[in-house]
Amino acid sequence: MLRWSIASVCMGGALEGKFAAAAKAGFRAVELFENDLTFFNGRPRDARQLAADLGLEIVALQPLRDFEAMPDPMRRRNFARAARKLELMHDLGARLLCLCSNVSPEAIDDAAQAAADLAELADLARQHGMRIGYEALAWGRHVKDWTAAWDIVRGADRDNLGIVLDSFHICVRGNPIEPIASLPAEWIALVQVADAPALAMDPLSLSRHYRCYPGQGDYPIVDYLDAVTRSGYRGPLSLEIFNDQFRGASAAAIAVDGMRSLRAAGEALTAKRAARGEGPIADLAPLPPAPVVEGAEFVEFAASDADASELIALIEGLGFHHAGRHLSKGVDLYVQGGINLVVNREREGFAHSFSLLHGPSVCALALRVDSIDKALERASALECQSYVGKIGPGEATVPAVAGVEGSLIYFIGRDDRRWRDDFLAGPDKTDGGALRKVDHLSNVVRRGEFLGWCLFYRTVLGLSPQPQVEIVDPHGAFFSRSLRSPNGELRIALNIGEGGATGVSRFLEAFGGAGFQQIALSTDDIFAAVEAAKAKGVAFLPIPDNYYDDLATRFEIAPDLLARMRGLGVLYDRVKDGEFFHIYTETFRDRFFFELVERHNYDLFGAANTPVRLAAQASATEAEKRAEIEFE
Repeated sequence: MLRWSIASVCMGGALEGKFAAAAKAGFRAVELFENDLTFFNGRPRDARQLAADLGLEIVALQPLRDFEAMPDPMRRRNFARAARKLELMHDLGARLLCLCSNVSPEAIDDAAQAAADLAELADLARQHGMRIGYEALAWGRHVKDWTAAWDIVRGADRDNLGIVLDSFHICVRGNPIEPIASLPAEWIALVQVADAPALAMDPLSLSRHYRCYPGQGDYPIVDYLDAVTRSGYRGPLSLEIFNDQFRGASAAAIAVDGMRSLRAAGEALTAKRAARGEGPIADLAPLPPAPVVEGAEFVEFAASDADASELIALIEGLGFHHAGRHLSKGVDLYVQGGINLVVNREREGFAHSFSLLHGPSVCALALRVDSIDKALERASALECQSYVGKIGPGEATVPAVAGVEGSLIYFIGRDDRRWRDDFLAGPDKTDGGALRKVDHLSNVVRRGEFLGWCLFYRTVLGLSPQPQVEIVDPHGAFFSRSLRSPNGELRIALNIGEGGATGVSRFLEAFGGAGFQQIALSTDDIFAAVEAAKAKGVAFLPIPDNYYDDLATRFEIAPDLLARMRGLGVLYDRVKDGEFFHIYTETFRDRFFFELVERHNYDLFGAANTPVRLAAQASATEAEKRAEIEFE
C-alpha cells in the first residue's frame, strides 16, 4: 500500500513542532531536510527517537547536491561528503539518501561519468545498508528531465540505486507522464508530489515560492499518481512543498492541509482505478463521500440592535419581507423568492461574539445538502472543527463547521425545513419581489490562507475550483479564484488580500475579515428590482458616466437600453452570446454589500467590471473620510 509522507521543508518552525504536526495530522512517514536537523537542539539520534515516539518513520534524508560528473578535486570531496551523510543516516534511522541532479556550472556534460559516479556512490551506500535516489531538477545543469535521470540510473545498474520522481519537476517542464507506468517499480526509490499554479515563470522561482499541495494548483496530479501506481510502486508518497506562505503559517494547519490534499488525491485516484476494476492502494481508510451541495439555504447576519435597524431597512428595501421571529432568540427571518436572510441580534452566543469582533457582518452560511450525516462525516474525516449552538426545547439542531474567519457553515438536509419551524410566522404576505436565489458569495482571505480555504471548499464540500484571475484595483491588484458546486447552484469567490490600500486589504486590516463580503442575488428583471429598491431608499453604488461611454464603444447596445442602464447604474458584460447585467449596493458599514445580477447564457462573474466597482467603492470611502474630517 502507498504510505502518505510529508517532507519537513513543507512546514515552518522547529523540527519538534514539524514532527508533532505531521503525526497529529495522520502522517506516519517523513522526509527530513538536513537544514531542519542543523537547527535541531539535539543529536541525530534524538531526532530519530523523537520521530519514533510520535509513530513516524524517517524515510529519507534530503538533499545531496552537486555530486555527479564533477572534476577532481571536487569529485573526491563529494565522496567524502557523501560518506559523512551516510554515517549521519545511521543515527537517523533513514535508509534512503536523495541526490539532486547537478546544477553546478563546473558539472561535466557526460552521462557516462554521471552513471559511473552514481554506481560508485551506490556501492559505498551498500556498505552501510543504504539506498540512493537520483532526482532530475527542472533547472539541472545537464539533467533536467526524469527520462534523462532514468537513463543514468539504468547506466549505473545498481540494485540499491533508483530514481526519485517529483511531480513538480516533471510537470513544470511538460515531461511525459504516461511512460512512468512502464518503469520497474523496484527501481523507483521515492515518489514526491507537489502541485503549482500555471504561471509564466522560470521553474526555479516557481519551485521555491509557489509550489502547493495537490489540488491547489493546475498540474495533472491524479494522472501522475495513476501512472506511478500502475508501475507497481507501493512505497512512500511524499509531499515536498517549497512555499513562503506555508513556512510562515501554523505547522499544524499546514500538516492538516497536506493530509487533506493527499486524501482527496487518493480519493480521485481510487475512483480512476475503480473505473478499470482495480482496488484502492492507499494506507488510510477511504474518505466518506463528499456531500451533494444543492445551494444556499440561508445567509445569517450578526448585528447589534443599532446596526440591525439599518440592515433590516436595507434588506426590506431590496424587497424582502419579514417572515418570522425566532421562538427563543433575538433572530428574525426575511424571505424573497428562494432567498432566506437571517438577522441575529442576540446579546450572547456565537453571533454576538462574531459581531463584537467584526462588527455587523455575515457570520454564517447554511448549505442545503443531500445528507447532513454524510456532510458531517466527511468534515470530521478531514479534521474540520464542528459546532452546535445553544438550542431551546423542541428547536431544530443545525450542525455546522468552522468557515473563514471563524464564521460558520451550517448543513441542512435537502427536504428538511424544521429550522423554519423555529420562527413564529409573520403576517401572510404574497412574495412580489423580483429576487430569486443566492447567485454567489465572496470571501476575502489573507494570502497565507488562500490555498488552505481553496482546499477546504474543494475537499470538504466537493466544490470545483476555476482558474485564478488577477483583478486591477485603483490602489493595487489582487487575485481571485471561484469555486462552484457540480450543479452550479453554489458559487464562492475567494479574493486574496495582498496588503496595501486595495479594497480587499482594507477589509482585512480594518475589520479582520468577516465571513462573506459580497452577497450576490439573482433576478429575472434587474431593472424592475433596482427601480423598486430605489423607490424604497436603497442606495446603489454610483457609476461614472465615462463607463457607459466606453461600454458603447465595446458592445452594440440599443441606445434606450444603454440610457436605462446609465440612469440606474447597472453594469454590463457580454461573452459570445451570453449577457450579464449587475449592480451593487453601497457598502454597509464598510463590511459587506449586495449585488443584484441578471444572467442570460452567461456563467462568469463580470470580472471585467470589477475595477469599476472597486474604484467607485474607493471613491465612496474617501468621500466618507473627507466628510468625517469636515464634521470634526
